[in-house]
Amino acid sequence: MSIRVAMLGQYPLDEERIVGGPEAVIVPLVHSLARFHDLEMHVVTCQPGVEDRLTKTASGLPLHVLKRKRLGRITFHRRDVASIQRTLQRLSPDVVHAQGLGIYAAAAAHSPYPHVVTAHGIIFREAEFATGLASRFRRFMDSVYERYCLAKVKSLVSISPYVEEELVQTRGFQGRVYRIENPVDDIFFAMNGQGEEATILYAGRVLPRKGLLYLLRALAKVRQAMPRVCLRVAGETESAAAYFEACRQFIKQQVLDSAVIFLGSLTMEQMVEEYARCAVLALPSKQETAPVVVAEAMAAGRPVVATRVCGVPYLVEDGVSGLLVHYGDIDGLASALLRVLRDSQLRMQMGQRGRKMAETRFRADVVARETRQLYLQLAAG
Repeated sequence: MSIRVAMLGQYPLDEERIVGGPEAVIVPLVHSLARFHDLEMHVVTCQPGVEDRLTKTASGLPLHVLKRKRLGRITFHRRDVASIQRTLQRLSPDVVHAQGLGIYAAAAAHSPYPHVVTAHGIIFREAEFATGLASRFRRFMDSVYERYCLAKVKSLVSISPYVEEELVQTRGFQGRVYRIENPVDDIFFAMNGQGEEATILYAGRVLPRKGLLYLLRALAKVRQAMPRVCLRVAGETESAAAYFEACRQFIKQQVLDSAVIFLGSLTMEQMVEEYARCAVLALPSKQETAPVVVAEAMAAGRPVVATRVCGVPYLVEDGVSGLLVHYGDIDGLASALLRVLRDSQLRMQMGQRGRKMAETRFRADVVARETRQLYLQLAAG
């Protein structure tokens, strides 16, 4: 007998073009869960600018696409939640699995079906970095909604001990918690070599909390010792236009134009090429939960230089799979990057150790097996 599971989340309509960590997680997880014959998987997603329709994922699973309603925050997302719940009523699943503490969590928690929610970003922490009146209002409303959802949810998947620190210890979540880490697509594990020795990759949106400006300041110092160094920035730049402009102005002032390449938002295939090209991944963020780019870099056999913040130390073992520095320590960041870039043996060792860790923690089939066991437990009551 099979178990019918409704997976609720921001599933990309174009699986080659993934934007953000939750999308990078849900796609390989869904593909791996599709291989279990005792699971009947359905994916439900809300998207703006589309009409309701039933289509399929790349792995052949039913994909229920619902039109995202306007003015969601002002209406507390009631219409979107109602739309998802109507779909759940038609599906009558044995288990509902929601991705993120937003509309999908609300729909799951208010349904009559056993449910679990995977918490990705810690929204109330991310809200601290909002700039501008409109952005601060949106983030405030999102953090209020996060608290509302958390009070309704009965079961939570924690992708990092940091999630438990924030949502259980700080926010007081009272339900059951299951530790299951994020999956990484198998394609990242297939890479070989060490990349181009003077190439640094930054993978992520250009936002204040991601700290690209600090990385650029460190890059200026690295370039004094290594003139051939190149920073490749893979991620969209439109969400924080003022911050992106500040980054561009710094590049111009420091004459770094030839050393920094903005690639924009990339397809999955293009991201794989960037990991293969780089010698090291740099993540200079002030706030991260369980950054998928770090897990991807480890799977690709690339060392990581990152800040010692939030959930990052639970992924990167300092001195083993990468190097950790304090946020805002420009000299420390530059020094760590130079240490890795100059030492090919160190890069190889860190990359190998990181991949070994990733094999046991982030392989999609490993995460899918753990998730399937959770579904069986929830379905059994």
